[in-house]
Amino acid sequence: MALNPIGVAVPFFFGLMMLELGLAYKKGRRVYRFNDAFSDLGCGLGEQAIGVFGKAAMLGVYAGIETQVGVFEFKTDAIWTWLFGMVAVDFFYYWYHRFSHRVNFAWLTHGVHHQSEDYNLAVALRQPWFTQAYDWLFYVPLALLGVPAIVFITCYSLNLLYQFWIHTQLIDSMGAFEQVFNTPSHHRVHHGTNPEYIDKNYAGILIIWDRLFGTFEREQAEPVYGILKPLRRWNPLWANVGPWVLLARQGAQMKRWRDKAWLWFAPPEWTPADSQGPPPSFPAQGRGYDADVPRSLHLYILAHFAPVSLATTVILLFKDTLPGTPVAIGLGLMMWTVVGWGVLFDHGRWALALELCRLAALVAASVFAAMVWGGAWLSALLAIPAALMSAWWLVRQRQRLGLAA
Repeated sequence: MALNPIGVAVPFFFGLMMLELGLAYKKGRRVYRFNDAFSDLGCGLGEQAIGVFGKAAMLGVYAGIETQVGVFEFKTDAIWTWLFGMVAVDFFYYWYHRFSHRVNFAWLTHGVHHQSEDYNLAVALRQPWFTQAYDWLFYVPLALLGVPAIVFITCYSLNLLYQFWIHTQLIDSMGAFEQVFNTPSHHRVHHGTNPEYIDKNYAGILIIWDRLFGTFEREQAEPVYGILKPLRRWNPLWANVGPWVLLARQGAQMKRWRDKAWLWFAPPEWTPADSQGPPPSFPAQGRGYDADVPRSLHLYILAHFAPVSLATTVILLFKDTLPGTPVAIGLGLMMWTVVGWGVLFDHGRWALALELCRLAALVAASVFAAMVWGGAWLSALLAIPAALMSAWWLVRQRQRLGLAA
């Protein structure tokens, strides 16, 4: 059984986030906001849920190309195969990453990762849901060369894992190491909206690609994080779907059909010659969104997040051995959960109703699981009273919590 490296790493992610939070507190710095961090985690959990099905299909296409038309034979027991795989994956990641910043339809997906105005390890987990529909195309040359699928997916996962630790403000310049490798300082530049930082430092692991291809910028001024058109929502669903809606509305207002079509492939800063709209300002207008819920709801969400994250980790680790139905039900509930919590943070009109319905669905799913899979009775015994107590507390406290009746 092959374990998902990301699933294995999840507990370490949370442990390192707690460490970062503690170190920041000790230094008198505030680098986390509860609402923003949970929006980040919601995006990440959703990306992994979609990837359970989407990435398997894309990997199947890759493996088919590699076995049918791969030019060379790479031995998986040879160290140079893995070294080549790591460097080659990193090279093509650079070009995928650069493309995702310079073409509008790609930026609509990848831009999700840049929406947070904070910069911490939780932001590393703020992953877009829809890039997996096309990002694999940038690695097709590796399949054509004959790089085995197991080498590709392992190197690809390690590349992503490397990028986790560079999302922090607590590590300063790292000296000579920064000449070759991507570091927190380099990546802070990439997340900055400062004019001199826009579209710089696309590297995954090796910063040498940016130095070679003219996209390198050293950190000097303190970065202002986020995007030039702030999201102003905590809902992970809107974070991933909203940019598409907004660009479609922008296209609908254009007069010429060629502009409507080109908009999706143009650079993000492009506007038609006859457009009267002002260019985005720096710092971006609309920054500073910080809608939040009472501290008691923080504790409620934390209490529910623990079993949700545990269940998600189990699914990611054992998705190939678990029956398809419980995997689909579990992932569906998880997606419902992160979207519902986003609505709670945003003080959405239907926040209470959505959360109560989620708790009811959790009870129904637990009963169904206990009836169909006898081994699930213990989880049902735990989930049902927890859901009922949660619903009772939410209804009882709805006025104090500011939730609509």
